[in-house]
Amino acid sequence: MQKLYQITAIIVGIFITNVSHAQLIISSGATFNIQAAAIVTVQGDITSSADITGTGKVVLKGSSNQNVNMNGFTIPNLEMDNAANATLTGNARVGTNVLFTTGKIQNGNFDLNLASTATVTNADATRYFVTNGTGRLEKEGLAAGAFTYPVGNSGTTYNPVTISNSGTADNIGVRCLANVLTTGPTGTVFTKEVADASWDISEDVAGGSNLTLNATWSGSDELAGFNRTKTGISYYIPTPGVTQGWDLLNSQVAPATGSNPYTSTRTGISSLGVFAVGTRPVLSPLLVTPKVFLQGAYNTGTGFMNDNLRTLNLIPTTEPYSGIAAFTHSGSGGGETTTTAIVGSGAAAGNDAIVDWVFVQLHDGATGNVIGTRSGLLQRDGDIVETDGVTSLNMAGFPAASYFVSVRHRNHLAIRTPTSFALAKNTPTPYNFTDNISKAYNNPIITTNPAMPTLASGVFGMFGGDGTSTVTGATGVRATGAPAVNDYSSLLTVLGASSVVNGYFKTDFNLNGSVRAT
Repeated sequence: MQKLYQITAIIVGIFITNVSHAQLIISSGATFNIQAAAIVTVQGDITSSADITGTGKVVLKGSSNQNVNMNGFTIPNLEMDNAANATLTGNARVGTNVLFTTGKIQNGNFDLNLASTATVTNADATRYFVTNGTGRLEKEGLAAGAFTYPVGNSGTTYNPVTISNSGTADNIGVRCLANVLTTGPTGTVFTKEVADASWDISEDVAGGSNLTLNATWSGSDELAGFNRTKTGISYYIPTPGVTQGWDLLNSQVAPATGSNPYTSTRTGISSLGVFAVGTRPVLSPLLVTPKVFLQGAYNTGTGFMNDNLRTLNLIPTTEPYSGIAAFTHSGSGGGETTTTAIVGSGAAAGNDAIVDWVFVQLHDGATGNVIGTRSGLLQRDGDIVETDGVTSLNMAGFPAASYFVSVRHRNHLAIRTPTSFALAKNTPTPYNFTDNISKAYNNPIITTNPAMPTLASGVFGMFGGDGTSTVTGATGVRATGAPAVNDYSSLLTVLGASSVVNGYFKTDFNLNGSVRAT
């Protein structure tokens, strides 16, 4: 039977060549020197109150979890060779190299620092640092040249991040978080459209860094709706105020690289904190609350729109516009979804009940060109809201600035603001089309009709009856002409030989769930 030893270094210099022992305890003031090419194999815990000197190596090779408490002191070289893993119970520093052979090092609430010239070798999806607490993996004096932090938040999730710094050299630390949260390091967990991990990146001296970040995730990290062809790295701005929140813009998204694992890149990073990979949830918000009435659904008796499509359970839970040729999504728009609890007959009735989906466009404030879209839900009182049926519409991925906004519907003519107006990141900007005819742009090409019909005294809306979903108002609503523009012809096509057809159709001009020509 092999005899195991406990070595305790007290106050004298001890020079180690090759030895195997159960525990390693180094007292304060002791000198523990491992000679070149020498190996100290530890099968138990390590507790040290002094640096381990020399150029030799400590090997963690236990049969159960090993605790390592270096109290912030240095190990020259460390090899991890324990399938049962090791756990830091104090801060530690490695001077030259960490070699992963088997198992993982769990940081818990403690840091492992790597000297400026230290390396990590042989790390992969089965061997890495588990940052399952507040502890970080920190690289001292990170400067030019890329360094990969092989980290993950658990024993089954590996999300390494590679960082290079073209700014002032600094100690850069990383810990991987389990999820992406609404407010960066805290908040509610996002459940869709992100890679299910985030990275808390810190520097010892604030300012001066200029980082390039390459974040990595696997296909199994991708939550529902994640778009690998259109994603990016977002930073959570922690400072309270108008800029607080996730900052990713549509101009910064791009296809991921690699093939499981995948990587996304961001350059020019000067502010550090929490970063995440995804699309819509981590895009910079841009909030607006347009108000419109649909002529076909408007009820002059109530002063609101009817919600027959909702009570008949006809409103689809996925926006319909991606399937209509005349509607082209851009920016972060397209594929929006909701639930039957929001748009179905079981949803709460009242003036906030959902009438239908609408298509909102964001236009460049200088050129008027459409730069982004969003499918939103229209309430009976005219408010256009997010897919949760309540919150302000989010034209995500654009900075706070002045924009034109237009609203379209699958069987009503579009309206647009006559001038651009300022939209903010965190404060919803209202725009009420319904209370004044001048609130909608009057196209000079169309001289026979105003921009909106009068629905009641002082109440205006969107012209109904556009069964062909025309791109512009130039073709208008008509009962004559070629089938492509003849709205009455499109109605008859839907009816066929029937006198009434029930369902969700573009030719249901009054949105009551039935199509009929008499």
